[in-house]
Amino acid sequence: GLLLFAGTALYAADGAALYKACAGCHGADGSKKTAESAPLKGQSAEEILKKLNGYADGSYGGKQKAMMTNIAKKHSADDLKTLADYIGATLK
Repeated sequence: GLLLFAGTALYAADGAALYKACAGCHGADGSKKTAESAPLKGQSAEEILKKLNGYADGSYGGKQKAMMTNIAKKHSADDLKTLADYIGATLK
């Protein structure tokens, strides 16, 4: 009930706050294609998290990956999961 709702609302706000930094390149709704990536919109949380973790550990990305690698490395594993969950659940 109420506790779950309150936790979910707080969780969503954290993801939304984290996503604000992404919106400049990926669009407010995740629909913008960047130089090397497909739009975030429509990707699952699992897909996003796998890519974010890959950027963080250097195992994912093309020629332009330096920007995303630097961004991913600045965040904790919990932040990356929160962000991936937000993108997967909200940007459909």
